[in-house]
Amino acid sequence: MAVFQRKKGIKNSKQANEREAEGSDSSRLVIIESHAEVSIGKVRKQNEDTIFAMHTRSLSYELQVSYGLFVVADGMGGHDNGEVASSTAVAAVVKVIQEQLFARIQHSSSLPTTQEVEDALKSAAQSAQEAVLSVVPGGGTTLSAALVINNMLHFAHVGDSRIYLYTPQEGLKTLTKDHTVVRRLVDLGQISADEASSNPLRNQLFRAVGQGEGFKVDLGLRELRDPCTLLLCSDGLWGLLSEETLLKTLEKGQSAQTCTQSLVNAANKAGGSDNISVIIVKIS
Repeated sequence: MAVFQRKKGIKNSKQANEREAEGSDSSRLVIIESHAEVSIGKVRKQNEDTIFAMHTRSLSYELQVSYGLFVVADGMGGHDNGEVASSTAVAAVVKVIQEQLFARIQHSSSLPTTQEVEDALKSAAQSAQEAVLSVVPGGGTTLSAALVINNMLHFAHVGDSRIYLYTPQEGLKTLTKDHTVVRRLVDLGQISADEASSNPLRNQLFRAVGQGEGFKVDLGLRELRDPCTLLLCSDGLWGLLSEETLLKTLEKGQSAQTCTQSLVNAANKAGGSDNISVIIVKIS
């Protein structure tokens, strides 16, 4: 098992351990609002996070679709050129999704199928893996990518950045699972969630982009019922702020920009011990 050492603290969060693999066959046009910010924090001397956020709408007689891609990557602080690893991974993902999905949407009268979207996300993650291995040997990065196509959310995930979903009905849910040694020990019942926060392995990843062998990516699918909010973030945010704090911020119903800035400011006030990446996506 390859292990990536990270000089970062964590707090525990309830995880959604299962992948929701079935969605609705019906596609419904939605309104997407998003905002993204990165802060170097109060301690780090350089930023090793990379984010990407874009969304648009294509309206024609044959096809009406709102779609967007949102990505967070956190370069490994204990590896060479973490910032290069994260930016390389994000660029690879954006290129594949643009070529395999967005170009088709722009020139087609039908939406891509669920299988086609899943295949594209797999290809994007694999492309990121190969690019990091080639450009930054020995480097590594987390990768969490959310792809919204009308009222469907598809996501790919490696590492311990996170994707959350907030709805007024169900509150805040973590859609991704941390690929940390401590999380695995908790899942195996070898330590408790309370013990995890002080475990010496809490800063180690067993899965990341740039891992030399056995690369795997988690995939997920969700139907989005508006109104709802997606939160993508690095552990520079969730490692400092409790889920209760995240929930209280999201449930205020503020604009994506205001919500993003509030979370970044709160993490810096809590110490800003790491780079802080936040993307808020509001669906209505």
